[in-house]
Amino acid sequence: MPTEHQTGSGSPTPEPGTPTSDKRRSWETQWQQRAGADFQWYLSEPPPELVELMAREDLPGGGALDLGCGPGVATASLASRFSPAVGMDIASGAVSEARALAREKGERASFLVAEAPLLPFRDRSFGLVFDRGCLQAIPRNAWERYFREVERLLVPGGMLQLYVSKAAREFPPLLSARGVRLRLKWLKGKRGPQFVSPDLIRGLLSGSMRELELRQFPFRVAGGKLRNVTYGLFRKD
Repeated sequence: MPTEHQTGSGSPTPEPGTPTSDKRRSWETQWQQRAGADFQWYLSEPPPELVELMAREDLPGGGALDLGCGPGVATASLASRFSPAVGMDIASGAVSEARALAREKGERASFLVAEAPLLPFRDRSFGLVFDRGCLQAIPRNAWERYFREVERLLVPGGMLQLYVSKAAREFPPLLSARGVRLRLKWLKGKRGPQFVSPDLIRGLLSGSMRELELRQFPFRVAGGKLRNVTYGLFRKD
């Protein structure tokens, strides 16, 4: 059965406290108003790249971390291959759904509420970090710290599997009040990049992280919208 996030020998140790930022309050409100399946990044099953990755023989042992776990579909899948499997999300509503799904599937996983890029775990805690939608929600002026933190958490040989998506139109109309506010936030580094390219990702990788695969492809998300996805797989030397 799934458990709350626990400390102990060989397990990641979260620092006390949970995020209390305006950003977290915004996400909590969204989770109160919508079900997980209503979000564009919702997964009804693990993505094929993750399924293929978990079948590889060269995966390191140890734990797996699902960053921005949402309703926990990927976390439950990771729990079948990794121990411990940990799901982390900024919203407690997401964590509640994820915990319920893991229980329903009979998978042993643990969950916590925390806000990236502050990743409250010990060094070298994980063999795999999975991120589908977390990085793009982080302000761009914190991206370098995100990659440093992921590098810190991975064991030698550990992997980061990353998906970053972008809609064909990122902002509301320029002359709308909301459009102006969002553009100002982007210029100040308080939103993710307006466009994510493989070269941008390469420029942000920390020293020991090596690119195994980095490509772009279109992907139709929940709700039927088409998004451009930058997909990357990286290994820590």
